[in-house]
Amino acid sequence: MNSANLNEQLRNLYLEELPEIYNTINTHATPLQVERMHGPFMMHVYPEYTESRKKLMFVGMETHGWEDFKPNEDLLDTHRRLTSGYESFMTNREQPNSPFWWFIRDLNQSYGQGDLNKTVLWTNLSKIDIEKNRPTGKLYDNSMNAFISLLSKEISIVKPDILIIMTTSPNYGYHVREYFGVHTGDAAIETIIPRLLYKWSSEKLPFDTFQICHPNSLRFKKGGFTVNASSIIKMINQLAQ
Repeated sequence: MNSANLNEQLRNLYLEELPEIYNTINTHATPLQVERMHGPFMMHVYPEYTESRKKLMFVGMETHGWEDFKPNEDLLDTHRRLTSGYESFMTNREQPNSPFWWFIRDLNQSYGQGDLNKTVLWTNLSKIDIEKNRPTGKLYDNSMNAFISLLSKEISIVKPDILIIMTTSPNYGYHVREYFGVHTGDAAIETIIPRLLYKWSSEKLPFDTFQICHPNSLRFKKGGFTVNASSIIKMINQLAQ
């Protein structure tokens, strides 16, 4: 596994998937949604990820603003622009000061990996946002299965040792459970710490796949962010040897 090969595979995947994503958007998005849309979100892999002690991949909900959606742009130009945006964000030494990134930093550091910016991978369940929020209406109903399918293909390429789904929001819960097989009995979710940490079992996911409540909500639970995040990370460390 080397980063150049992974990036080539990801590029081919994105170029293969983009036409169908654009078709879905053109068919189901309103003009206002298109005007306010950002994405699609695409990753870039650094050598530090492939060389890390534990390859960590984090899955959020959607971006809170990103590169503008340009429906008439050449697909290769779109790929270059959006992956360059990812690179710029991930190599910025001042990540957003938020619980989401605090948790990523702390779990990464728990494995002795200091360079957060290049060591971890970050993606989202929804590959687009609409004015910093998830898509809604017909666009949401008709895009989420394709986005989660794309996520599954990203995972199969970059092969993380540990995958963290960083939300238990019901807005995404149905689609995630349906795609990965909970509704058909092909997957199971085990409660590790009630309302905080769950472990997935699915042939479509890495063995060490965990789901946590959104880190921002940890601030409002008993003990606050630090106590709850530490409990989650300690348990992940124990389970993902």
